[in-house]
Amino acid sequence: MYYLVPTVLLLMGCKTRTVYQPILVPAEINIPQHIQLIGVLNRSLPDKGDRLINIVEGFLSGETVFGDRSASFNACRGLVERVNSSPRFKAVLLEGERYYGTGTKEFPAPLSWNEVDMLCKKYNVDAIVALETFDSDFGLVKNVEEVEKVINYVVQRVPVHNVDLHVRVNAGWRIYDNVTKQIIDSKVFTDMKGYHAEGATPEEALANLPSKRAVLNETGNFAGQMMAFRITPSWITIGRYYYVAGHPKFKEAKKYVKVGDWKKAVEIWTQLTRSSNPKIAAMAAHNMAVAAEREGLIDVALDWANKAYQNFGLRREHSYINQLQNRKMQMQQLKEQLPNVDPQKR
Repeated sequence: MYYLVPTVLLLMGCKTRTVYQPILVPAEINIPQHIQLIGVLNRSLPDKGDRLINIVEGFLSGETVFGDRSASFNACRGLVERVNSSPRFKAVLLEGERYYGTGTKEFPAPLSWNEVDMLCKKYNVDAIVALETFDSDFGLVKNVEEVEKVINYVVQRVPVHNVDLHVRVNAGWRIYDNVTKQIIDSKVFTDMKGYHAEGATPEEALANLPSKRAVLNETGNFAGQMMAFRITPSWITIGRYYYVAGHPKFKEAKKYVKVGDWKKAVEIWTQLTRSSNPKIAAMAAHNMAVAAEREGLIDVALDWANKAYQNFGLRREHSYINQLQNRKMQMQQLKEQLPNVDPQKR
C-alpha cells in the first residue's frame, strides 16, 4: 500500500534507474495537539453472556472465534508499534483490562467518560484509542485442473488440486479525547487477503495453505497499522527514477549516485541542463528535480520539473510534477501535525 517500487524502465528510448528514499507522510486526520500519549484498548471481545452464542455461530459460519481473540490483540499491537515509530506521539498497550464489546461487526455503546478518565489517569495518557469491533470471515474455493508434467522422461497430463483461501477482517475503532470529553474519530477498516496453494491431492493442497490462525494474526496486525496511518504521520519508502543514459556524462553521474555522492552528480547534471540538445537538457532537468526533492527542496524540485516539461518538452514529466505537488501539500500538513519536528529527519 505504501511502497512505490518502480522497476528499471525505458523512457524516451533512454534507460533509467530507481533510487529509494524514506519520507514522512501526514496522517489522514489531524489529532489535537494536546494529545501526546494514547492508550490502546481492546474491547472487541464479547462478554460472557454473548461468548457462547458467538462460538456456536463461529462454528456454523466457518469463522475462527478464538483466532479472532488473538488477532484482535495483534491489531492493537500493530497500532502501538506503528505509532511508536512515528514522531507525533507515543502509545501504550492497555493489557489486562477487561472491557467487552459485542464480538461482532456492531459497535458497542461508547465507554463512559468516567471509564475513560479512570484509564487515562491509571496509564497517564491523554486519550484512549479503543478497538471496538473485530470480526473475520473465511472463504475457501477448490478446483482441479490437468497440467503437463514430465514423469520418467514422458510427458503426461496429471491432475493438480488448487485451493484459494480468502479472509476478510473488519476492525472498528474509536478515539476518546479525555481532555475535551469527545469521541474525535470513529473508523472501520475492512481488509481482504488471499492465499493460494496447490497439491497432488486435495489434502496436500490444503496442507500447503498457511493456518487460519497465522492468516488472522497477519491480517489483524495490518488492520492496526492502517489505523496508525490514519492518526499519526508515518514513514514510507518511495522510489524515483533518474536518467542514466543518452549522454556519456549521465553514466558518469550514475557512478556518483551509487556511492551516495549526490553533490558530484548534481554538478554533472547542471552542466547537461545547458545542452543544446533539448532531450539531454530535459533529462538532466528531471534528474535535478529528483536531487532537490531528496533534500526536501520541493519548490526547487518543482521548478526543475517544470523546466523539463515546459521548456524542454519532456511530456512524461507531467506525472512527476503531480507527485511533487502532492508532496508539497503533504509537507504543509506535516507542519500542522508536527509543528516542532523536522519532517526530513528520521
